Amino acid sequence: MTEQKFIGTVISVTSGIVTVLLDQSITTLKREINGKSYFIGQIGSYILIPMGSFVLVGLTNKLEKRDVIINGTSQQRYILEASLVGTVKGGRYDRGVSYFPSVDAPVFLAEDVDLSVAFSIFQRYGFSVGNVSLFETQRAFLDANKFFAKHIAILGSSGSGKSCTVASILQKVAVFPDTNVIILDIHNEYKPAFENANYIRVADFELPFWLMNFDELCEMFIDNRDENASTQITVLKDLIINSKRGKNPQMSPFITIDTPVYYDLSEIRAKIQYMDTEKITLGGGQTKDGPFYGKFTRFLVRLDGKLNDPRYEFMFRPKKYLDSAKFNDFMTNIFGIEGKAKITILDLSGVPFDVVNTIVSVLARTIFDFNFWNPNRREFPILLVFEEAHNYLPSDIPSAARRTVERIAKEGRKYGVSIMVVSQRPAEVSETILSQCSNYVVMRLTNPHDQDYVRRLVPDTFASLIEVLPSLRQGEALLVGESTPMPLRVQIDLPNPEPDSGDIKFYEKWKKSDSHTQIDKVISRWWKQEKD
Repeated sequence: MTEQKFIGTVISVTSGIVTVLLDQSITTLKREINGKSYFIGQIGSYILIPMGSFVLVGLTNKLEKRDVIINGTSQQRYILEASLVGTVKGGRYDRGVSYFPSVDAPVFLAEDVDLSVAFSIFQRYGFSVGNVSLFETQRAFLDANKFFAKHIAILGSSGSGKSCTVASILQKVAVFPDTNVIILDIHNEYKPAFENANYIRVADFELPFWLMNFDELCEMFIDNRDENASTQITVLKDLIINSKRGKNPQMSPFITIDTPVYYDLSEIRAKIQYMDTEKITLGGGQTKDGPFYGKFTRFLVRLDGKLNDPRYEFMFRPKKYLDSAKFNDFMTNIFGIEGKAKITILDLSGVPFDVVNTIVSVLARTIFDFNFWNPNRREFPILLVFEEAHNYLPSDIPSAARRTVERIAKEGRKYGVSIMVVSQRPAEVSETILSQCSNYVVMRLTNPHDQDYVRRLVPDTFASLIEVLPSLRQGEALLVGESTPMPLRVQIDLPNPEPDSGDIKFYEKWKKSDSHTQIDKVISRWWKQEKD
């Protein structure tokens, strides 16, 4: 280490945090080294602490100037705090530290060349997401296997660049022949970013009711506040199992309530209608109410409301998937022929909001169950992307979607299914799901509640980095997790082409717009539920 890079000495060491007293000769925090300017103590910059045959690498997270007592005299000095993130030994960088520095150990400023070993440790994977913000000549390389296999959370306020970040990351793997990525797209943003994607508009694509498991059916049709809810659940379960076995006699010994095979919902409805209105004839021409009389009234209202609503035809009035053998066609549509879709976009923008939870649950669970039963799962890994996750994976309300994705978050890696959770309100997303993520791409967050929530998710030694979140530029992110050699502040590459997520230019459009809105045509589309 050269004298030019010397900046101070260690005065305090805790588990993972070192405090450095900057040298009294430092009167300006700007230093020129090999023709480049570096700023001592800049948040997110790196320091080096030699320890014999190896060097500790620290990440600056705090700088202050305060009075300190030295040799009985009060002096104003710069104090720097840094988190220890890795060790360089024999020209090789390893995450974490096994030894800690002693008090009075010298501390040096890191320049580009010093960190090239750490930044390039994952270069062999050839997967880079952008430039390291404080070292523009360095690319941020990740361990792609750990990044995609161990769950990803992409978090940031509206307008921070989340959609572009998702598109940029996925475009880098969309070129591979055996990529399997499925995007649940709430606002139909990603179609322009993936021109050759397998695009499926769910509202126009049949998602037959018989793919729902029993929990999902109960969530849709049974009101738990109804005093007859337990009776409805018991009877409905028996009727569905009997219908499944009757329509699929060859599979009857194997069928359970959740087996995804065809059954006749209209037949079940007719039986429930009969039970709800049944009168038993007694002697002398008298009658009495049947054992289930009036117990299914509210259930039938909810069921008929869905069956008769044209918005739900894609679920409850299937025209194509009218027998169990069609399940093969359904999965082929999702994955493409022989699983060669690469990127599949499931556009949920036309799905009624009150059924989004159930639709997400059905799609995610079906995809997970496919690999659960796939003996070739290790050769067929799948990434599920949940856009605007706070809308259907809430932290406070139990739902079928939340239960399904929590199960995938906890068990998916064993079965080759990983998740990418994207949200602008991380505090409103299930903590179970986010806590299972091993890689965080955290973009600008302005809400203090969300900042505190993210601070709890990342390791304690990096929690102070969250303080920089409000000041991040658009498209800039903090990368923390198992796939990075150290926490990185990265300017994410722009996607090409970009998703349809840009802000509408209000001012420009108000000055002069090239198109004119025809109210009658808008109302007609509204009535007919026609989206772009």
